[in-house]
Amino acid sequence: MKDEDLMKLSEHFFEKCPTEARNFFHQILAKLDEIEKKLEDLESRGT
Repeated sequence: MKDEDLMKLSEHFFEKCPTEARNFFHQILAKLDEIEKKLEDLESRGT
C-alpha cells in the first residue's frame, strides 16, 4: 500500500471508528513494546 492510501485509510478509520481505532493502535503499540523487549534481550545475550 502506498503512503497516501494508508493516510486516507487511517483518516477514514479515525473519523468513523474512533474508539476502535484507539484500541487498535494501543494493540499495535503493545506489540511493538514486546518486540523491543525481545530485541533488547537478544542484544544483551550477544554481548
